[in-house]
Amino acid sequence: MFNNQLQNQSQSVKKHKIDLPPKKQLIFSIICFVVAFSIGIGISRIIVAVNGNGENTENIAKSETAENTPEKVEEGPENQEKTDAELEEELSKKEEDLKKAKAEEEKKTTPAPASGNCTESFGNLMLINPVFTVTTNFVSQRESQLIDLTATYGIRENKSTNGTPRMLPEAAGHLNDMLNAYKAYAKQTTGHDHEMQTRSCFRSRGTSCGRLCFATGTTDHHTGLTCDLIDPVYGTELNTDLYANHPEWQWLKANSYKYGFIDRFPEEWAGSSMSEPVNITEDGSTGLFETWHYRYVGIDAATEIATGKYNNGAYDSLEHYLKATGRINSLTSGKCI
Repeated sequence: MFNNQLQNQSQSVKKHKIDLPPKKQLIFSIICFVVAFSIGIGISRIIVAVNGNGENTENIAKSETAENTPEKVEEGPENQEKTDAELEEELSKKEEDLKKAKAEEEKKTTPAPASGNCTESFGNLMLINPVFTVTTNFVSQRESQLIDLTATYGIRENKSTNGTPRMLPEAAGHLNDMLNAYKAYAKQTTGHDHEMQTRSCFRSRGTSCGRLCFATGTTDHHTGLTCDLIDPVYGTELNTDLYANHPEWQWLKANSYKYGFIDRFPEEWAGSSMSEPVNITEDGSTGLFETWHYRYVGIDAATEIATGKYNNGAYDSLEHYLKATGRINSLTSGKCI
């Protein structure tokens, strides 16, 4: 039955088929070909147009990417040399910054003396001489710390024009003990009363009197730890030639260290003739010889100086002692370690 339906449909189609003459069929075929060809060309152009737009879009994207990407510079010898120079400069700057930072840190951890004399931090061992000097500000500050020896201990000044004898409290107490010990010794050996007196202790100014004197800022008398001493029973003149006639100076040389005092300017460390100017040398010479000048440094240091611990058993100078114990590197530079 199904086949019969197909046959009927086929016959119906055949009935509607247009029969054309051969010439017209040819013309019709040509027209169909032209139409098909035109349609094909149109479709091709559309495809080409679409493809062209895609390529343009890709080219535009590539162009924008190229504009936003830094141009790679080929690294040649000149560029390499410039880079090395910049690195070297940067490294040098960092090293300089490190040095500055280290210096600043050292300043914080190691306070410098206010007046510039590095030995101020040495306490009783501080050094003042023509090389290691102090300012008037230091002298004024030190003066405000002193006590009156006469009012406190009854120690008298032998030369009234020198004013009241004054010292730092610690040194003053040890001085009183030492002078009392001398008084007892002198009484026992001579049978007479003796009273050792001062002949100038602290000085706020220097003096201009030649070799035996120092300008302001250069004298040991600024320390508040020093006194010139004399027993008026044996005379009142300060003269090294009279040493043999002054038993008090001999006693001081032999016993003062027990009370923390030293012979500040021993003869063996004068360094040269007394007619020469004061000259501080690297070997520890003081440039001065005074048999009456005694300086407080503390009992331990005084014992080491008097017994020559750092001077082959011979009496030492304060300058040599400070260098031998590593506190001062150069005695002629004015600088410590």
